[in-house]
Amino acid sequence: MIATLTHPGPAAPDRYALVPCHAEPVTVTLPPADTLAQSAALALADYDGGWLEIAVAPLANLDFVIPGEDPTGTHAAWYAGPFRMGAGTIRHLGMHVGRKEGGPWIHGHGRFAAPGWSGPDFGHVLPFESHLSRPATAQGWGIRGARLDVEPDPETAFPLFQPRAVGPRPDPNAALVTLRPNQDLLSALETAATAAGLGEARILGLGSLVHPKLQGQTRIDSHATEFLVTEGRLSGGVAEIEIDLVTLGSLRHRGRVERGVNGICITAEFLLVGR
Repeated sequence: MIATLTHPGPAAPDRYALVPCHAEPVTVTLPPADTLAQSAALALADYDGGWLEIAVAPLANLDFVIPGEDPTGTHAAWYAGPFRMGAGTIRHLGMHVGRKEGGPWIHGHGRFAAPGWSGPDFGHVLPFESHLSRPATAQGWGIRGARLDVEPDPETAFPLFQPRAVGPRPDPNAALVTLRPNQDLLSALETAATAAGLGEARILGLGSLVHPKLQGQTRIDSHATEFLVTEGRLSGGVAEIEIDLVTLGSLRHRGRVERGVNGICITAEFLLVGR
C-alpha cells in the first residue's frame, strides 16, 4: 500500500498528462551564462526542449534545496534551504529543460560536492541562483513537438512542469509524461506509457515520493523525498526504475523502486523514449 499526503486543492480528475514527441540523442556543450537555466536552453536552442544529464561540471555558484516542512502549512511538503555551496561541482545532474513565464527553466536533481562542504550532497538545483564557471558537456535527448512548461497546479498549490504540444512533431518516438500525487509510481507510469503506445522505452526523469520503499531495504521514514532516475526501462509494458533520492533529513538512498508501495508526493516528470 502506498503512503499518501493531503494536498490543499481538489484532486484533478486526470492523474497523468502526456504529449507525444520526437526525441534525438544529443551531446551538447552548455556555455557559461547568467543562470544554469539559460546555459541549458542555449545548449538545446535547436530543439523545443529536452532532457540532459551532466556527469561532472564545475559551477561558479551552486545553490540547491532538499525536501522540507512548509512553515505556513499551505503545502503538503516544501523545501529546506537554500544550501549555498558556492563554487561547487556537479557529480551527476539530470534535468528537464523547458520554459517558465516565457523564459528558460529547468527542473534538475543531482549530486554535488565542494572542498570542505559538510552539508547535504544531493538535492534540487536552483535554476537562477546557480551558474557554470566554464563550459560543460551534457548528454541526453533533444525533443521536438512537445515541451514542459511551468503552470499553476491547483491540487498541490505548486507551479509545476506540464507537457504541451509545440510546433511540428516529426515521427513521434517518445512522450513527455507527468504524474499526479497519491498514486503508485510504477503503476501510474505504466498506465501513461500504455496510453502513449509505448511498451518498450527508456525511462528518464525525476520527481518526489512519500515514505518510499526500495527493494531489499526498509521503508524510508520521510514523508517527502526527491529522486533522480539513474536507470529506467519499460519492457513489455512493465517499468523498472533505479533511483537516487534525498530525505527531509538530508539522508541519501539509492536502489530499485519496489512495486505497489511508492506513492508520488508532488509530481513525477518523465521522458519516455521508445526502443
